[in-house]
Amino acid sequence: MDRKDNFQSLKGYFLISEATMLDPNFKHTVVLMIEHNEDGAFGLIVNKKSQLTLSDLLPEFQNERGRSTPIYIGGPVQQEFLFAVHSPLLDRKPSSTSMEVISNVYFEPGFRNLEDYFKDDYWNSLPLDDRPKIHLFIGYSGWGPGQLEREIREGSWIIHPASYKIVFHPNPEDGWKDALRQKGGIYKIFADTNQDPFLN
Repeated sequence: MDRKDNFQSLKGYFLISEATMLDPNFKHTVVLMIEHNEDGAFGLIVNKKSQLTLSDLLPEFQNERGRSTPIYIGGPVQQEFLFAVHSPLLDRKPSSTSMEVISNVYFEPGFRNLEDYFKDDYWNSLPLDDRPKIHLFIGYSGWGPGQLEREIREGSWIIHPASYKIVFHPNPEDGWKDALRQKGGIYKIFADTNQDPFLN
């Protein structure tokens, strides 16, 4: 049986970093897997805010909405790119480039398809219940062929089905612990007691 026969895609899953993760880019992170196939993997860290706002990145958004929109660090790769993850757009259809990763969570590689939502007049005209959740990310997390599988075998990642609640967590700094709580079992114990099992 060859490698492709054994392959199982993790698209739509979370990678939750083990407490012992040494790579500072991924310490206490939750990665939403956008794509995963035999050629590699692509995901976004959903619980790591930067100090930047949209207004810092794009000068045309020096408005209230732009100044109040945080930018997340999707990963260490190509941080000159801006990506988005959003909930359903009740006022329009998703763009042709968007991808539904899990139920009601869409990946959008092109920010320009969503820029109306960052214009004060348009945003304020939407009823509160129609306003989508939109998180913006610089960079992404990427793995070459076989690299992610090797990291999983080495014990760097905990696998768990992705959830809307964690993707759009109101307090991203709590996302890692809450993802472990969702996983349950011994992981819930680690989350509820101490972030590093070696210190218990």
